[in-house]
Order: sequence, then structure tokens, then C-alpha cells
Amino acid sequence: MMHQDAARPNHDKPGASARGVVLTLLGVVIGSAGYYASWRFQTPIGTLGGIAGLALCVIGTSHGHDGGTPHAG
Repeated sequence: MMHQDAARPNHDKPGASARGVVLTLLGVVIGSAGYYASWRFQTPIGTLGGIAGLALCVIGTSHGHDGGTPHAG
């Protein structure tokens, strides 16, 4: 019985890691585009895009390390 319980979280990890990688990469793309637009065109929307991209990177990184375990709240 313990073997089954120990194997169950391992099936959840790849999905959570893949989602974390996708969120992180999406954050890098959005953040890079936003900061480039902010630097090149001096627009506040570019700064907001950069901040949103940074937030996605943080969320993606936390999902990648979480392993898909829900937090008790």
C-alpha cells in the first residue's frame, strides 16, 4: 500500500513541471517583448508587459518546483 501511495505523486510531477516550464518560457517571451518595447518606444504598456512577463516567470518557476501538490490553506 505504501508503494502505491509513493508512486502516485510521481505521476503528477511531469504535468506540473511541463506547465511550469511553459509558464516560465511564456513569461520570458512576454517580458522580453515588453521591456524591449518600453526601452525602444518609451511606453508604459511595455513596462507593464515586462512586469507581467516577470510575474509569469515567477509563477512558472514556483509551479515547476511545487510538483503539483496543492497547498493546504
